[in-house]
Amino acid sequence: MYTFTVITITVLLAILAYYLYLKQKGEKLTQIDQGICPECGEKGIEIKRVKGGGCSGTANMIYHCERCGYEEEFNIEAGGSCGSGCRL
Repeated sequence: MYTFTVITITVLLAILAYYLYLKQKGEKLTQIDQGICPECGEKGIEIKRVKGGGCSGTANMIYHCERCGYEEEFNIEAGGSCGSGCRL
């Protein structure tokens, strides 16, 4: 019984930590979409690099702030560019 309780609490804490991580990441992305650096609060954050994900519909975007040096990567849904047909 003790082992079950410990495992349950550990799993719940891991889920809570992941939820808080995603929430923080979403808040940062919201600020970046407004052109504000989440680290220093200044306007002037820019896209450093974009790598497309092909048919998956996601793109890896790295944002960089020139003023404070903040840099972070986000996976953003960009819409897939593949046709609906299948070629063999």
